Amino acid sequence: MRFLAGLALFYLGLHLVSEALASWPGRRHAVAQALASPGASLLWGFLLGLLSGSGSGLGLLALALLEVGVLAHAQAALLALAATAGAAPWVALLALSAGGVGEGFLALGLGLFLVPAWRRGGLFLMGLGLLFLGFGEMAAGVGPWLPLAERVGSPLAAYGLGLLLGGLLGSANAVAAIALLLPQAPWAAAGLVLGAGVGTTGTLLWAALGGRREALRLFLPLLAHRLVLSLLLLPLAGRLPWSALAWHLASHALYALLYWPLAGAYARWAEGLLPSRRVAPKYLRWEALDTPLLALALARRELARVADAVRGMLVQAIRVLAQEEGGEASLRALEEKVDALTRELVLYTSALAPREGEERAVRLFMAASELEHLGDLARRVVRQAERLWAQGLRFSSEGKEDLLAAASRVLSRLERVGTALATGERALAEQVLGEDGGEFFQRLRRAHLRRLEAGLAESRASTLAHLDILLTLEAMDQGVGRLAQLALEL
Repeated sequence: MRFLAGLALFYLGLHLVSEALASWPGRRHAVAQALASPGASLLWGFLLGLLSGSGSGLGLLALALLEVGVLAHAQAALLALAATAGAAPWVALLALSAGGVGEGFLALGLGLFLVPAWRRGGLFLMGLGLLFLGFGEMAAGVGPWLPLAERVGSPLAAYGLGLLLGGLLGSANAVAAIALLLPQAPWAAAGLVLGAGVGTTGTLLWAALGGRREALRLFLPLLAHRLVLSLLLLPLAGRLPWSALAWHLASHALYALLYWPLAGAYARWAEGLLPSRRVAPKYLRWEALDTPLLALALARRELARVADAVRGMLVQAIRVLAQEEGGEASLRALEEKVDALTRELVLYTSALAPREGEERAVRLFMAASELEHLGDLARRVVRQAERLWAQGLRFSSEGKEDLLAAASRVLSRLERVGTALATGERALAEQVLGEDGGEFFQRLRRAHLRRLEAGLAESRASTLAHLDILLTLEAMDQGVGRLAQLALEL
């Protein structure tokens, strides 16, 4: 029980350290800007792992960046591997757990935590203190097990145990910390560490089982890469007089460095096993063109699907503005969907026009074009904000609130128009047409002018980007109005 209590403290410490380092605003945007190449992914992954001590946590961050299109497959994999290598030296710090170091970190962290401005630093130090205390409890609790560890039949058996523990605990560092407690059986410690390095890939498997398709595409090459290399290293476990820490550091550094030249091949292999889903129309049926009324109804349903994708782009743009992280690449998948479906709708309506009459077909064509334009404008909003952040600037809190209010207005109106397109509910389109946005956007411009007159530094620095985004959102608002009129005429 004492060992389990120590393990719980160890994990709580890792969690606090990761949370403290992850709580600074704009972190994901900063990571995305830094990871422009595979080499940069290796470097920054190592540094971020060294700072946070959580390779698994940064692996999940790499997955999130891959899912939103900020990172390519190779960059995400290298970030995950390098982060685990960077976090590995934290196990060496556990040697400091003796002599009251853990208690000292906890006391100092508590003092900082009580000061609001230094609270993040306090969490970080308290996390370190819990790490050391947890390791001390694990060391005390594992004592009765040491004779059993010495009787493990082979490094392969220890490897299997490490594989299981790494998968269940989701932390190579936690298993390496356990291996440090086996100095009498260095070959067993080496097997345990090598197995855990493979097993910790299981964090991506759990994410894949939760329905995240990209997690499986990342899990398979990382698992294969670590598995093959670890099995090649395993025969050396009984021959090299290395400590568990040396095996831990060397193996994860090797995994990261050797993945770099193979990253392209691994990405192609994952794509071949799990090909990306091709965007295709869901409702358009070419055989329905012989029944124009049916074909028109199907085209309207597909148009509503495009509207929903544009809505998704705007939701993502609002999230980027609110969190000040992410970027234009996070809209790429939805933009490709909008473009592909719009193209199919245009071709379908061009074939429908001779049968149904040009007037209604042209309105469908115009509505599809309007939606595609709204998607371009949503992407432009993010691009303008991203350009500002790349200069190290931010919107003022009041300015950001105004932009979010404008974007939320557009989103509300777009949702009602999309519903009107899908259901034929004319009252929703009429409601949107009855709302005048001119005074709303004028009020936001006057508010920005007052902030400039007051001399707010952030407003002055971000004024061009603020006004550009406001103009873009106003253009979107007007486009939604035109779309509502088309919905009434269809």
